[in-house]
Amino acid sequence: MLNVLITNDDGPLNDDYSPYIRPFVSNLLKFRPDWNITIAIPDVQKSWNSKAHLAGKDLTLTYIYTDLSKHDNSSFWGPFPRSIKNELVQHNVPENCIEWCLIDGTPASCVNIALHHLKPTTGSGKFDLVISGPNVGRNTSAAYITSSATVGAAMEAVITSDVKSIALSWAYFQGQKYVKNEAGVLDIASRQSLDVISHLYHNWDTATTDLYSINVPLLSSLSMDTKIFMAPIWENRWGSMFDAPMKPTTTKNVSSDIEDGSEAKETALIYRWNPNFQSHSSSRHSSQQRHDMEVVDAGDISVTPLRAVFQTSSNALAQGELIVDHQHTKEEKYNVVLSIDPKEYIFQPLRSAISQVLKNVSIFSSLDDPSLSKDGKIFHYGDYEQLNMDKLSTDSSQYFANSYIYRKALIRKHYLSHTIHSYIVKHPDSILNQAYLESYTIDLDYAEFLDDSLDENWELRQELEKSEESGKWWIVKPSMSDKGQGIRVFQTIEDLQSIFDSFDDEVDDEAPQGSMIDDNKIIISQLRHFIIQEYLTSPLLLPSMSNKKFHIRCYITCMGDISVYVYDRMLALFAAVPFTPLNKGKDANAIEFNPTDLNALQSHLTNTCLQTNNKDKDLSVVEFDQLVDISDENKLHIKKQIYDIAHDIFIAAKNVNSLNFQPLPNATETFGVDFLVDDNFNVKLLEINAYPDFKQTGGDLKELIDELFLNVAKHCIKPLLDGSEDNILKDKNDSFKNVLSYTSNNW
Repeated sequence: MLNVLITNDDGPLNDDYSPYIRPFVSNLLKFRPDWNITIAIPDVQKSWNSKAHLAGKDLTLTYIYTDLSKHDNSSFWGPFPRSIKNELVQHNVPENCIEWCLIDGTPASCVNIALHHLKPTTGSGKFDLVISGPNVGRNTSAAYITSSATVGAAMEAVITSDVKSIALSWAYFQGQKYVKNEAGVLDIASRQSLDVISHLYHNWDTATTDLYSINVPLLSSLSMDTKIFMAPIWENRWGSMFDAPMKPTTTKNVSSDIEDGSEAKETALIYRWNPNFQSHSSSRHSSQQRHDMEVVDAGDISVTPLRAVFQTSSNALAQGELIVDHQHTKEEKYNVVLSIDPKEYIFQPLRSAISQVLKNVSIFSSLDDPSLSKDGKIFHYGDYEQLNMDKLSTDSSQYFANSYIYRKALIRKHYLSHTIHSYIVKHPDSILNQAYLESYTIDLDYAEFLDDSLDENWELRQELEKSEESGKWWIVKPSMSDKGQGIRVFQTIEDLQSIFDSFDDEVDDEAPQGSMIDDNKIIISQLRHFIIQEYLTSPLLLPSMSNKKFHIRCYITCMGDISVYVYDRMLALFAAVPFTPLNKGKDANAIEFNPTDLNALQSHLTNTCLQTNNKDKDLSVVEFDQLVDISDENKLHIKKQIYDIAHDIFIAAKNVNSLNFQPLPNATETFGVDFLVDDNFNVKLLEINAYPDFKQTGGDLKELIDELFLNVAKHCIKPLLDGSEDNILKDKNDSFKNVLSYTSNNW
């Protein structure tokens, strides 16, 4: 355990005067948990004091407490006249707060009091290291450094207690005093500072060096690869630090001891503080080695060894580049290619999420961008055809993407049916046995061959021949279509024949462009594979939603080989019109149903892509948790079934259809998975869609998609790039539910 005293000359947390101590202490607590810190700082800014004490002034110590996670420099608890760090709860102060000792003196006085009177209770009971800073601005060159109260406090540590000390400054440029933490520049500055300090502490040459002055440039180019150089002080000289005084003026003296009051009194001369930081006299520095100002101006980090006599150390190490071990805090540079159109619905949510989670990221629009480094890791988000499948399959350490190569076992309806059937034969207790409606596949090139196809699938023929007696209805879906195209509802073989005959008819030229009739036409020979599945005739209907049929759209994200996450914020997608029952003999409200009448399908199909003329289309998509007719208990019951289904379906695809579902260690993919719910709150899996149509969510619920991609970036993209999955902070309210963590051949 290293006992560390932290002070500064900028005072406590303040957006204008002391903005940098918060990120520095936050990163110190994160990356140096074995450092026991004490913070003793001036109660207000005390810059430009050098190593000074306020002679004859008695100093007062008070305590405040702040929660560093709040990122609010204006909120604190206190001041208290004594330390309450062992009784925070009794004073209504959060237990995770940091204690700050505030002293109404100079930085040197803060160090003196802390070293002699605020001794740590751990280890030897003495401080091992003093860190003064980070100072706002630079302490390079003799003109700055001899005036610096930051350096003065570090010198006090050496003189009063012979403690190793560091003066740390963060140099700003072009007069921009407060540099915001954009792209994590303050976090990088903190980690660089900590690494340099740690290196110096463990490699200290006590014979030649009393303290070090470190200057870190706050530039957008700052990274964990920024070079660090030992550098001497630039021995420059100031001109005047003050403006010339105004001409003296006179005022009438009204003193009572002047009888006539006629005498005049001159006012004192006033020299206004106005240093010209750009005006330096010629330098005495003649060495060919770069001095501290040159190093910082070049965007590198300067380290200057000092004796407590304002003289550059003669340390032989004060030459050339300093190599520091960044293994604990070095953050990789990330290259991300977003090759999707910037006008697409998901572009901004995806870009924003990646920028938030990957702090040191460069985003490109193409793999062919000449600025893209071909040597570093690349995450590529694009359409399936845009991905480099050769690199995805062979370069798992450098190239990462948003799609697996082989996943037909899930996304093609006839493959999905085969996957589930094969799995439940071996695992009859699986939830898939109850959650997937009875399904059959047929291959058909032309309508006149339907009878031959049914002869080859005699089980289906038997089911259809007794459908009227059993009351079963069926739904036929092209296996390789999407957006509800070509879906029909029927009951008998005659109905099915009429449907396929209508597919082979010419497209209705009189159908309004963009209408459901126009959008729903298909050509059999172009699709060929069809799924015939039992139709759920008793869906859950909600009075508040006009008893319209709905399905649940759930986004499920997979990563690597293979973790599966269910996004807990699900959508309910409603049909355009109220549900119309099909079974005439069993339901008095049922009507005669014509399987080739596309308008009659509107109450049975819930795909919003087909609702182009629905004036209330925005009302067709509702967040599932906002549905008022379903109790919280039943919502949880429905979600629990979805979790179990998601677990089993990906296990099934991996184990029984491994040729057509091959998770990759360098890929992640988000699927849109659709579920039905019956009137007993039982969940049925409908289908799984690759590259789902996120814009179905609409404008009002776009925040839901923003959060989805933030979770994808946090739980999947970043862990793929840096292997940090185990370090993700687990939030009990996290909307990503991990339902499967599975490794192939994990014996």
